[in-house]
Amino acid sequence: MIFTSQLLVYVCAWNITVACRRAGKLRLIGQFDADEGGRRAFAATLQIFKGSPVSVMVDSVDEDYRLETLPHVIGSARREMLERRLRQVSRNALFSAAWPQGRETSGRHDDRYLFIILSNHDAVRPWLDLLHQHGVHLAELTVLPAISHVLLQRIGPAEPHVLLVSEHSGGLRLSYFEHGNLRFSRLTAPESTDGRAPDIASEINKTDLYLNSQRLMPRDAQLAVYVLDPGNSYTSLCRDINNENKNLISQTVGSAALAKQAGVDESLLHKTVDVTYLAVLGRRRAAVNLAPATYTRGYAHLLLRHRLYTAAFAVLVTTLALSGYLFARQHDLEQQRLITQDRIQKQAGLYRAVQLALPQAPTSPQNLKRVVETARALYAAPRPMSDFARVSQALEAVPEIAVLRLHWIDHDGADSTTPQPSATGKTTVPVLRALYFEGEVTPFQGDYKAALASIEHFAATLRSDPGVAEVQTLALPINTDPTTTLDESLRTGSNAPNARFKLKLLMRPTQ
Repeated sequence: MIFTSQLLVYVCAWNITVACRRAGKLRLIGQFDADEGGRRAFAATLQIFKGSPVSVMVDSVDEDYRLETLPHVIGSARREMLERRLRQVSRNALFSAAWPQGRETSGRHDDRYLFIILSNHDAVRPWLDLLHQHGVHLAELTVLPAISHVLLQRIGPAEPHVLLVSEHSGGLRLSYFEHGNLRFSRLTAPESTDGRAPDIASEINKTDLYLNSQRLMPRDAQLAVYVLDPGNSYTSLCRDINNENKNLISQTVGSAALAKQAGVDESLLHKTVDVTYLAVLGRRRAAVNLAPATYTRGYAHLLLRHRLYTAAFAVLVTTLALSGYLFARQHDLEQQRLITQDRIQKQAGLYRAVQLALPQAPTSPQNLKRVVETARALYAAPRPMSDFARVSQALEAVPEIAVLRLHWIDHDGADSTTPQPSATGKTTVPVLRALYFEGEVTPFQGDYKAALASIEHFAATLRSDPGVAEVQTLALPINTDPTTTLDESLRTGSNAPNARFKLKLLMRPTQ
């Protein structure tokens, strides 16, 4: 909403003062009397501000201030408590609000609230109706002392008890602050627009007496009085006040200081006494808003629309920035691709040059590669002669063993009993080569004990070979099972013409 015109309205019983703030610049539009002619002129002015937000500041004698302490609660309980108490205090007034004033420093540390009620809204209601009729959205409706609070913060007084005095179209405003918090405010208005302005010194003394009589200020405490002086004409007045009352320390805030604190040109302050407060109202939202939600609904929609526009603009800017980055990245990658492609072509040219420099080969490199791979596969393939050689070495150690039959089988793992863990964690049985050996003991004289000893010696010799994984006995000349009877064992042995036996050798895989 930086480039949206903001309408600023000061309302008193006699007239209104209207200003406009746009792009940080304040422009005074004029004053309109509270009569039929003034309202028609104001309505004509509103034609160019349709859809704009407006901040209204009321300066009226019908303002009611009430300071109360309430239990310290948070969340929905606090909101409900304030709404209930505000209805009781304001007697269901249309414009009212609760202004937090900090917490108590002792006891239960209750919260302090200043209830502000506009008991009579006859002076402001017609102007609000005109704003609504012409599509100008009410952003806030506040009272002049709330803007005095903002202005006092910018002045930055060191004294704890301060009385801020300012002249306006509605009369003389005197607001008392204790440690920066508003405690009391009163408006001394002339009886008519042509009435004589109130006596500032007299009103300051009356306010001092009232504060002491109501014990709003500690007895014998000094009251610092700041008189806003846009015309630079109250210096002698403050000097006289200080001489008459030793409890008052009066000083003026001249036009140069006011222009700096309000952020406007010093020449603009001389056009009307309401410019200072209108400028402060345009630069910062008031601390308290008396307008109910029904009056500010249009402004809430306007604010939501501006936020959506801002979010859409932010998305657009982000998208454009991201698109620019991606475009630049694509350009860089395309350049890298071209450079890499050029390098590949150069390397291919060098490779072809090296190929041409080599002597003529009998066949193509692809065929040579296939031949080498085939030879490596043949060399790595299992060969039975190496397994037969291991059996031959064992036979040399046991010469009484004769070979009857050899049966070599590749990839036979049916009888393997040596599980090994796989890469997946599961236990698997390796595939081994098998060699079936059938032989007999010669010469055999019927001595089964000697024959069995020779067979066991032969099997032990085979087991000691590192290339043999396992030796299994499949058949013996005599049944050595301890569960058989002697008669069965002899019958089995007598049927065999020779001491024949059968072994199974599982060979280790070739590394």
